[in-house]
Amino acid sequence: MASTGGKNDKLSFGITLVIFGLLFLLDKVGFLAQIPIRYDFISVSCFFLVAGIVFVCTQPKSTMSWVFLAVGIFLNFNHLFGWLNQYSKFFIPVAVIIAGIALIFSYKR
Repeated sequence: MASTGGKNDKLSFGITLVIFGLLFLLDKVGFLAQIPIRYDFISVSCFFLVAGIVFVCTQPKSTMSWVFLAVGIFLNFNHLFGWLNQYSKFFIPVAVIIAGIALIFSYKR
């Protein structure tokens, strides 16, 4: 019996790419510049957040879904909590380490 993980991965990645592509298009036509909040929608942190939300919605039992979401939330903490700005230079390296550890521990031989 074939696993449907590959099909779900394609669906999740496809939805993520469409959403990020739409954000990129809206940025290029200047629509995102008119939004009053100061947030960079075309960034690694936004991509992880969008991917995490999409993957959790389409594959809630997948470890990768929760890793994407956790990394996305972690990378966007500085937008949620202003006092974390002084530690923002550590976000990406720590997030990459956490993602790597999660993948290592979820690996099954």
